[in-house]
Amino acid sequence: MQKRLVIPEDEPFLFSVYASTREEEMALWGWNEADKLAFLRMQFQMQLQSYERQYPNHVHQLILVEEAQAGRMMTAKTKDALVLVDLSLLPVFRGKGFGTRILQELQQEAFGTSLPIRLHVQSESPAIQLYKRLGFQELGEPSVYVSMEWTPQPV
Repeated sequence: MQKRLVIPEDEPFLFSVYASTREEEMALWGWNEADKLAFLRMQFQMQLQSYERQYPNHVHQLILVEEAQAGRMMTAKTKDALVLVDLSLLPVFRGKGFGTRILQELQQEAFGTSLPIRLHVQSESPAIQLYKRLGFQELGEPSVYVSMEWTPQPV
């Protein structure tokens, strides 16, 4: 597994990753394909713009598995944390340990800086179990999103 910085030509792939994270939700709405696509494109652009505003110094990476495009990761370093802004894998790459490896690498990076990792995840997401398994703790009361943090412990 490798990562590389996102380039403008990656946008169609990044959109497909984003759309894959909304498939179950979109199936419930009963919309036709054209309406779904228009809505997803609008939401994708709004998400990117929001991330740009909130984390202007973010690092946006493409995740590659044996040279196949598998997903994306966006992180941002603030003065008091390493923020996992987004981690999304295509469905075919989920549940195979790639997310665990990516998060463990991020934990090593955080350990080297002594900064905690912070993230927000939808309260219905199965990824919460992965985060908990890797030592992330829930912060505050859950709502639509759950705030989580992993703090490096001295050896």
